[in-house]
This record gives sequence, structure tokens and C-alpha cells, in this order.
Amino acid sequence: MRLRLIAILCVLSSSMVISGCEINNGQEERVSITPAPVVDTKITNDKNSKPSPKPRPKIEPSYPPAEQVIAWHANQCGGFKLVPKKDIFTGENDLKRFFKFMCLNINDDPNTVMTKLLKLDLAYFWPDDIKQYLWLQKQQVTMQINAKKEQQALNNKMQETLSSLATIEQQLLLREETKEQ
Repeated sequence: MRLRLIAILCVLSSSMVISGCEINNGQEERVSITPAPVVDTKITNDKNSKPSPKPRPKIEPSYPPAEQVIAWHANQCGGFKLVPKKDIFTGENDLKRFFKFMCLNINDDPNTVMTKLLKLDLAYFWPDDIKQYLWLQKQQVTMQINAKKEQQALNNKMQETLSSLATIEQQLLLREETKEQ
């Protein structure tokens, strides 16, 4: 009988623990009129953490069509006029800001452009056509980064060549001076 009682208590207490209930030993919790402020203890200040997509709203967001995204890109880089529209799309301001930044900085700092592009890509649940356009932009920025690296390597090689030519020239001048003496 005693073993059955212990077994029943063990099963009962483990089921309460599993279900998330707490045993309060008969103490009642006092209810206050003013609720205590909720403190979020999971705040991180790490700027290098991956950006998480914004939570998906209950209603389906209105994303722009790919033609509109391309038009915004062309407009931000200059040379293309947009017809004003009253529609406001999800991520419109972020896209326009990124395209303006990209057009101004792609040649000088493609690494920063790539970082911002990756953050923008993860910021929303983009439809497939916009995802593809952003993928194409990633390819272009990657090519720009590689071209900049190749240019830097070429400049370094040219500096080495110029340095060695200057050394050879100095040695030739020294030989001529020693022959004249």
C-alpha cells in the first residue's frame, strides 16, 4: 500500500513538473493592483549578431512587384524618373535607402554594400522575384569586390616592379660613376 502511494505521488509530481506547474506548498500568491514591470533579460548588445526577419504579420504584407523594385533602383542611381504612386509597399523605404547607398558606395566600399545587402535580404520575407533580384545584386557586388582585390594585387605588383626598376637604375648609375673614375 505504501509503495503504491509513493508511486502515485511520484507520477503525480512528475506530471506536474512536465506540464510546467509549480508546487507552492500551500502558499497563496498575493495579487497586487499594479502589475510589476516586465524586464527582458535576453537583451543582447552584440552588433555582429545575425539580423532576424521581422515577425510575419497576421495579414499578408503587400510587397512591391519586381518591376517597381527595379524602377526604384534605377531612380536612386539617377537617370530614371518615377511616376508617383500612392501605394505603400512593405520594405519600400529600406529598399530605396539601400539602393541609394549602393549607387554612391559600390566603387569605393563594396564590402559595406555587401553587408547592407545581406541584412536587407534577411530583413523581410521577400517574394521570389525580389529574392532573385537581390541575388543578382549580390553577384554584382561580389564581382566588384573581386575586381577591387585584383586591382589592389595589380597595384602591389606594379609597385614591386617600379621599386626593382629604381634599384636597377641606381645600380647602373653607380657602375657608370665607377667607370668614369
